[in-house]
Amino acid sequence: MIRTANRLSDMQQSAIRTMTQRCEAVDGINLGQGLCRTPPPQSLMKHAAQQVVAVDHSYSPAQGDRGFRVALADKLTRYNGLLVDPDTDVVATIGASGAYNAALLAFLDPGDGVVLLEPHYGYHLAALRLYGLQPQPVQLTAPDFQIDWAALEEAITQRTRAIVVCTPANPSGRRFGRAELEIVAALAEEHDLLVITDEIYEHIYYTGTPHLSPATVGDLWDRTITISGLSKTYSIPGWRLGYAVGPAELISKVRVVADTLVVCAPTPLQQLATHALALPDSYYRELRALYEDKKKRLTAAFEATGLTMSSPEGAYYLLVDCSALAVDSGWAAAELILERTRVATVPGEAFYLASPRYPIVRVCLSVADNAIDLAAERLERLRYT
Repeated sequence: MIRTANRLSDMQQSAIRTMTQRCEAVDGINLGQGLCRTPPPQSLMKHAAQQVVAVDHSYSPAQGDRGFRVALADKLTRYNGLLVDPDTDVVATIGASGAYNAALLAFLDPGDGVVLLEPHYGYHLAALRLYGLQPQPVQLTAPDFQIDWAALEEAITQRTRAIVVCTPANPSGRRFGRAELEIVAALAEEHDLLVITDEIYEHIYYTGTPHLSPATVGDLWDRTITISGLSKTYSIPGWRLGYAVGPAELISKVRVVADTLVVCAPTPLQQLATHALALPDSYYRELRALYEDKKKRLTAAFEATGLTMSSPEGAYYLLVDCSALAVDSGWAAAELILERTRVATVPGEAFYLASPRYPIVRVCLSVADNAIDLAAERLERLRYT
């Protein structure tokens, strides 16, 4: 019998994918997995259809197609306040997850500790476990989910080498402010930590101030790898286009790992995606308005059942407090909701190493409007549980 690698000994399929399969089995409405079912920009689809024959169908350089990197550098200046050299400071990857994995492998060794702010994105934790890294959780308290100096400092030990910051955060929707990021900067400097920021939801926010990239705060640029991608902003998760940005000496190492893992991101899609990166500001305003409307409608649907939830500042998720359902866990709540309404959610345990303080489920907003209408109709059945 072929022996399974030890690195898989404590790993299993994610709760997100498990609930997607459970949803499909009952022909339900999937409000669990962030499948991004909103349509891509029409102009991007038209451009892709017209230009797909003309683009390069071979490998790109390991760091990515230069036109794509130049477009990314322009976008990073305009929207993130980062002045980067497209030839040395940017590397294209297979999704933001590819950038994250490459960063972990480039700088961390098995046994190194990585601080995770909880609730965390499940794949951030899964990758740490796959590479033999030690997650060091800092549980942020609802409803504010603020970074606290004492809690963060307490989590840092002699083995800590990095901290992961996701803003806007999945699943809480928290957008970390300058004062909190200054805490991260000070402690990262004191303990010589690498900072990895996941900013995949940077253009999706509901509060007035623009996105704040942590690398622009204090001296964080020198020790930060900023990762993001095109999946959420342009509703093209299947294109698997992401990128890592940072000082040349850090990105050169990320590039080596990314090259070793997958050679390069898809060249044709990189070249087509430069059109998306050049879309006007009005596109992003309309995107936020679209998600604001979906947020209001799904919030109203769950509140009509007597449940309460967070008010996210960004990203496209809701955390629903299911205490009123008289359940003792997010798993039980997700199962009850699926059984009674055929609406799938994700149990809160998927986003914590230890159990959350009360039963919660995560709801994804990135679904079609007719699916929201049908979900709202079905959720009325919860009133009678």
